Amino acid sequence: MNPPIPNSLQIDSDMLTPLVRRALKQDDVVVFDWKDDALQGGSFNSKTYRFSGNAHSGEDVLPWSLILKVIRSPDGKDDPASLNYWKREALAYQSGLLDNLPGGTRAPQCFGIVEQPGLETWLWLEEIADETQGNWTLEQYGIVAHHLGQFNGAYIKEQSLLKQLWLASGRLRTWVADATPAIPVSADVLAHPLVSHLYPDDIYKRLLRIWSERETWLVFIGNQPQTLAHLDAFRWNLFICHDRHGQKQIILIDWSFVGSAALGEEIAPLVAASLNFLEISPNNAQALDEIVFASYLEGLRETGWQGDPRVVRFTYMASAVLRYSIGVIGIASMIADEEKHTLLERIFGHPLKELVNVWSNTTRFLCDLADEAGGLLRSLR
Repeated sequence: MNPPIPNSLQIDSDMLTPLVRRALKQDDVVVFDWKDDALQGGSFNSKTYRFSGNAHSGEDVLPWSLILKVIRSPDGKDDPASLNYWKREALAYQSGLLDNLPGGTRAPQCFGIVEQPGLETWLWLEEIADETQGNWTLEQYGIVAHHLGQFNGAYIKEQSLLKQLWLASGRLRTWVADATPAIPVSADVLAHPLVSHLYPDDIYKRLLRIWSERETWLVFIGNQPQTLAHLDAFRWNLFICHDRHGQKQIILIDWSFVGSAALGEEIAPLVAASLNFLEISPNNAQALDEIVFASYLEGLRETGWQGDPRVVRFTYMASAVLRYSIGVIGIASMIADEEKHTLLERIFGHPLKELVNVWSNTTRFLCDLADEAGGLLRSLR
């Protein structure tokens, strides 16, 4: 049985009809039946549901569907400056920021935002149909990276836009700071068979060297010009579709991290998170790195950007390394705790041994990127 909608407010045809009218762009439709299904995914502070049914328009019966995203504050706090501010996505829609995105990108249409008691908000969104079922090819990752370059490049001169208090800022630094309690990893945790496979002695020593350089890397990135970024653009949050003119477009969902970032930060999750979530084989990690970075630069240049590609390369690599090796090192303690195995398998959708094997390869790849990043920064400085 699917979980019930987590609120006492009754959902009925009177509530759904105006939403469906906006979705179908017809003012005369009336909803007469529907069902709801809980969807997989979501996050620590949100749950997502799909509503679908039929509506009358005169004598015609029209099918419809909507996505309901229920977002609530996980800790009872309401601080817009917080990195994980619960209401950020709703405010992004309310502000109009997501209405007309550049560079062949767009967000799902929002048909209604309903404030609920107890720091909770409901977003009624367009359902997006992914035209590329299954794993993407390397070429498709390149297409996405090209559009992300156009998107980031379009906002590099719009600094006033980034002054909204609810936009995330300093996300990478905060992410790394949150990893501090997990470093160093205890000897007991490192001795666990799965953890020792994930972090063999040579890799663990390389991670500690990266940790020792983190401040230098973060300062350099923080001193770069900022642009608007989605900041969670990996396979699960991306759709490749065609617009009504037959042109390819990229639809980005889940704007809860939207904020400011240096050029290059945007493609760190596209590479590293897509690898960690088993959306692409680690055997293709180097090829993925190459096509994503080259395509992203092409997109940037098409907006008129003429900066130093070495700076973007460093920022991308350092962000990927800090966020997806150092930044997730706390997962070692979860792996060492047998009671957390089911949770990890539910989140990532694969057996833990398979996950650890992939993560081990990804971490080694990221350590190689760290070596390149260190050498590149020395030449830049």
